[in-house]
Amino acid sequence: MSDSTLHRRKLDFKNWPEVLADIDHLRRAGYDRAGNWDLSQIVEHIGEGPRTALRGKNHRAGWMIRKLLGPIVLRQILRQRRMKAGIKVPEWWLPGPTHDESAAINAFRADLSAFQQMTTDPFPHPFFGTLTKQQWNDLALIHAAHHLSFLVPRDQ
Repeated sequence: MSDSTLHRRKLDFKNWPEVLADIDHLRRAGYDRAGNWDLSQIVEHIGEGPRTALRGKNHRAGWMIRKLLGPIVLRQILRQRRMKAGIKVPEWWLPGPTHDESAAINAFRADLSAFQQMTTDPFPHPFFGTLTKQQWNDLALIHAAHHLSFLVPRDQ
């Protein structure tokens, strides 16, 4: 359950070792939720970015969103280095119920490693369309900070 009295953390990851260290810290210290998802659900969800860049996605937003609204929202996210909470995303982008944390983290690490090593152009983003690998990377780091900010380590 989430605790409505908890406040989200302010996070701004600049690289993947920072994200992985935060995940390891949350797992080691335990955490309280300022939102609805647990660590396994968050890790599964933030892993969708690197996975989609690597493998593509059959789903995509309509042309108007990808071509007109998407670029505006993407520029804002990349400039501000934050995402708004409460944005409704399609069901296919949401994590499933609670999973095994170890399995979710191991899968995330594997997908992240493959993404970092990729030498081909990434697949298009379902909402933002064609992105460079650097844009995908920056967006995924911001996305990770957004969701992990809802988990507050118990040793803080």
